[in-house]
Amino acid sequence: MWTLLASTLALAGVLDTSVPAGTPEPGGMPAEVVAIARAVRDQPLGDRMEAVSRPLLGRPYALDPLGEGAGLDADPLSRYDIFDCQTFVEEVLALSLAADPLGAAEIRDQLRYGAGPRDYVHRHHFMELQWIPNAIESGWLRDSTADYGATTRLEKEVSAATWTAWGPRSRFAHTNNELPIGTMRLEVLSLDDAITAAERIKPGTLLLTVREDRSWSPIWVSHIGFIVPSTDHPTVRHATKLGSGGTRDHSLTWYLEHLKSYSRLRAIGVSLLEPREQGPRLSRISP
Repeated sequence: MWTLLASTLALAGVLDTSVPAGTPEPGGMPAEVVAIARAVRDQPLGDRMEAVSRPLLGRPYALDPLGEGAGLDADPLSRYDIFDCQTFVEEVLALSLAADPLGAAEIRDQLRYGAGPRDYVHRHHFMELQWIPNAIESGWLRDSTADYGATTRLEKEVSAATWTAWGPRSRFAHTNNELPIGTMRLEVLSLDDAITAAERIKPGTLLLTVREDRSWSPIWVSHIGFIVPSTDHPTVRHATKLGSGGTRDHSLTWYLEHLKSYSRLRAIGVSLLEPREQGPRLSRISP
């Protein structure tokens, strides 16, 4: 399992938190983010996620802002001026799990492409069939939903016929044979149980909004954010369209109550995924 970014781990002993004048920013990464990531890398993971994402708050929301820099989607491989919910989570995870921010791109690529080539077809466009299973099987995340209450297990077979019946299919440039098929599975905690457990949800945990099943759709998850430490109240940080939009914080209990207001596409609950510390990373930076 732990074939995790050998070149990144080689940087684990780099402890200088300064950013000398004139130092290039890796991948356009803001110098402040580089400095913070280095300064907090021996802190608990939830604290690291909060710290590296704090200077990225207030960025505008934009759907699908990243691509491969060429080919079917020529949007840049990385950017820090705009985010959607998935690219925000990917970037924060990559910065927080890397031994050094210079290695964050490798983790981001692992989350977005797995072991496949870095191209449009191999990108994990689909949360339930691609992104979540890859992240769990590769050891980046564990499903912690059941830690917080009784769950309902969703399960569904997705076939070529499912994709044909799905209206948004036309937005994707895949051939029919390139779309993922197989069994979708997801553990779901009800909104009421999530509200009850809100104070206990571990900082850093990813919060996925799950909508009711539609027979013709291969999608359950409509949004993703993460829990940040707070001395005030449980807080979800995300790139969202809510309100004025952008990367921002909301009270977790408010957000969960808000989800109850949707009637057109009802939210049935949430799934929770806990990022996993990488053992080799810790062994290299611990005293």
